[in-house]
Amino acid sequence: MTFDSSLAEFEINSGAQRGSRLTLYANRLVHQGGDSMETVPLARLAAVRVAFGRDPRKLNWAVALLAVALMLAAVSGPLQSWIATAAAKVDDPARRESLDAVLLGVFNALGGFASILPGLAAALAAAAVALLFFFWLGVTTLTLNFAAVERDYTVRGRNQFLFDFCEALAGRLAAHKD
Repeated sequence: MTFDSSLAEFEINSGAQRGSRLTLYANRLVHQGGDSMETVPLARLAAVRVAFGRDPRKLNWAVALLAVALMLAAVSGPLQSWIATAAAKVDDPARRESLDAVLLGVFNALGGFASILPGLAAALAAAAVALLFFFWLGVTTLTLNFAAVERDYTVRGRNQFLFDFCEALAGRLAAHKD
């Protein structure tokens, strides 16, 4: 084994560093991507960690959006019928006054708003489902710990290849420290 032969490689195919590659050599770790390249000597690494996690904020937002969607869907039908009834009472031709005409215009506008509530509820429900999907998908993060800083490499989903790469890196780091 020479210092120039790679021991393990991992291509980051999702997330902020998509398209970049981590390559482990006997004495260094190289991160190449786009217009940049970074070389980290293994002697500078204190520890490595790989973990799968889910963002609970996505779950919280999904639950909140679903609650709002259900509320809007539940309110839209009764609101539309109440506004239509009120508009019918005001639209009596025998009572045509200027104030009644204003009220009729306001009720028609509110009725138009109430008619878009089911569509808005469906859009919010679709957004909530998307957030639930990304919550369930989660992320796998490789963290390099230096003396005073950390550097993270994140990919979407549970990625066994990143776990394997971290295992090779940790083994090489342990052998390098001895």
